[in-house]
Amino acid sequence: MLNSGSNAGLQIDGYRPARGTEPGLHACALYFLRVYDIFKHMRKSIIPVIVIILFSNLAYADTVIMKNKTKIKGLVVDEYVDRVALSTIEGEKYILRKEIDIIEYDTPEQNFMQLGRAYEEKGWHNKAAFYYKKAMDINPDYKDAREAYLASHAKIWREEEKSTKKEVELFNMAAEWQRSRKNKLAAPVAKNKENMVKDGLGINLAENNGIFAISEVTPGSSAAKAGIQKGDFLTGIWGRLIRYSKLEDVLNELSGPRYSEVKVLLEKDISVSMEAKENFYKELGVSLGFEYEGLVVKDVTPGKKGDIAGLKKGDFIIAIDKNITRYLPMDSIIALISSPKNNTVVFTVSRVANLRREGE
Repeated sequence: MLNSGSNAGLQIDGYRPARGTEPGLHACALYFLRVYDIFKHMRKSIIPVIVIILFSNLAYADTVIMKNKTKIKGLVVDEYVDRVALSTIEGEKYILRKEIDIIEYDTPEQNFMQLGRAYEEKGWHNKAAFYYKKAMDINPDYKDAREAYLASHAKIWREEEKSTKKEVELFNMAAEWQRSRKNKLAAPVAKNKENMVKDGLGINLAENNGIFAISEVTPGSSAAKAGIQKGDFLTGIWGRLIRYSKLEDVLNELSGPRYSEVKVLLEKDISVSMEAKENFYKELGVSLGFEYEGLVVKDVTPGKKGDIAGLKKGDFIIAIDKNITRYLPMDSIIALISSPKNNTVVFTVSRVANLRREGE
């Protein structure tokens, strides 16, 4: 299991805003809305050099402000429930959220994401969606903002559905009580969350030290149709990394009404074998490139070794033979692929899958 992810899950006051911090949160929101308006105006300006000068001192790095008031500069590369991974000039380090006061990000859209996450933690999904939309307006290619926006609307829909369902259940309970007085019927047994996830999506999870492995896939299920296999790792839900989360929280996110959808992030190993005489990189038949999230498969040639092994367009390659690709230049990546051990290269990929809940 390797670390992978994106800048999702940005929060104020560590991960969960403390009670009584609402005025500060609203002040931050007003401040970034002003910055957003200025930013939109500047983008249309005919003197972009001035924009660069004005923002040069701000957009140089993320800043993690600790509770002891010390500041650490770097780039937040991964966000988890209890810690962040920060890339610094000394190397990559983990910082626990309980030690963080606030994180200041280097772009307006990231700060809007931070506000959205803070409101989401309070259960204010409408306000969260508002700030995710602001982040998308600034950067239409910001995948984390788009995923969070969709997830917030899904939660709004689920809350409305639960409210309606509760009213129906109260009505049915009254009717059932009336019938039970005559028929002595037993109350139905509620399914636990593990069974709901298995029935709905077709997967069982095994958790070990905050890492979630797929321990079983039901044939013909939504997960099986999406290509999920036993041994894959579940690393994210709706664009948020779940490593170090509680199993109960993960199951709550995966369970839901029948026919509703959930977007998950998976990590899996794909082995590609070739003959010793073959040009490995050429016969692989994939086009690679770098995006904000990392090394991505831009295209796959049908019938080539990569296609046959299961590599797909849109896969993010996070490791090659256990060598993390995050900080490798392209020539080093090609060298790794072209010099396989035992004529086999193992690609560790991160892949998004849309699943539809099909159970009762």
